[in-house]
Amino acid sequence: MRNNTLKYHIRLANSDDINALCLIRNHEALFLKYLQLQHDEEAYLAVAQVEDVLVGFGLLKLTGPLIPKLSDLFVKPAFRHQGIGQALIKFREQLAFELGYDEIFVSVDPFENPKMVRLVTTLYYVAISEPYEKSAIYYNEDGTTYEKTYLRVDFKKKLHSL
Repeated sequence: MRNNTLKYHIRLANSDDINALCLIRNHEALFLKYLQLQHDEEAYLAVAQVEDVLVGFGLLKLTGPLIPKLSDLFVKPAFRHQGIGQALIKFREQLAFELGYDEIFVSVDPFENPKMVRLVTTLYYVAISEPYEKSAIYYNEDGTTYEKTYLRVDFKKKLHSL
């Protein structure tokens, strides 16, 4: 159900957001790493806020083979389907454009995350790779980690001023 009256704000995260971010995903070390990368201008952590509560986040990576790259988009389930995920993507796209980039990338598991594939293709991202295997570290709710192999498809979009 779509609630078009929900007021939310997208902004860059800061060190005061650590506790609120850990309420979304319980992994303090990950968010501290993201904030350090932001300090070093290697990544930017965007957060979505409803009133004084953080309800989602997404990372813009500026290092690696595909840059800039959208990474780690998450919106609390109770706040999904209200435009917040799309707004987090658009915020990071605009930031990448302002940093001088003319295209942006995202990698998505097409089988485990078909909703994300639909979202990025709705936002004019186009697939630039066939599905391929990749391994990564995942984070459990309790902060523990595990390694998982999954499939990925890379997508690209041309950037322009919003």
